[in-house]
Parts: sequence; C-alpha cells; structure tokens
Amino acid sequence: MSRIKSCIVKVTTAGTAGNAVGSVEIKPEADPLEGFLLDINLDYHASCPATADVTISDPTFGNIVVKSNNATDIWIAPRKDTVDTAAAATGLYDLIPLNGTLTIAVAQADALTDCVVATIRWITP
Repeated sequence: MSRIKSCIVKVTTAGTAGNAVGSVEIKPEADPLEGFLLDINLDYHASCPATADVTISDPTFGNIVVKSNNATDIWIAPRKDTVDTAAAATGLYDLIPLNGTLTIAVAQADALTDCVVATIRWITP
C-alpha cells in the first residue's frame, strides 16, 4: 500500500550579503527517500533577498529543481520528461524516482538561520 511521506529541511546560509551560501544533504533515517517525488514547498526567510537561488539535486538525475532570483514562498511539483522506445520525446511527464538522498543548496542569499525551509513530500510504492 502506497503512503505519502514528508520531511522538513532547514538550510542556514553563511557569508556576505548577497553572496551567502548553504547546503543540506537529505538522508532521513526514519523515512528513507524511496519512492517518487510529489512536491516541494520552499518557505523563504522574511529577510532573504530576491537574488537567492535554490537548487535541489539528486545523485541520479542531477538538478531536478533550480529556482533562481526568488525570495517568494513557492510550491513546486517537478516532473521529468518521458521518451518512447526510440528515445524520442513523448511530450509527457512523470514523477521523479527517489532512492536515497537529495541535496538542497542555497546561493546568492544573505547569512540567515533557516534561510530556506523546504517541505518535501514523496509517495512510496
């Protein structure tokens, strides 16, 4: 039976104003990231500058979300392109499989505790 699971990740940044960076690798012990990514909610610190870039990456697919120059809270439901047996694009999209870790990186921000708080939801098979 499938279940929807979630985790909350807080990314703290360090550095100078407009150039601060931070990164967190997500490896939940209790609820492993195994299944399919449903959505991600990015909640930015009230003092986060609009120059902030957030990148969410996976060891298999690389960058799965890149949100640049933003400080407005956003809900994102990323999907990957599908192809047919000849590797031609179908114009359809599918859930992104997860099996282990995700990394959330923030750049071009100010030094802030909890600069970005990400809530990640995934469904288990």
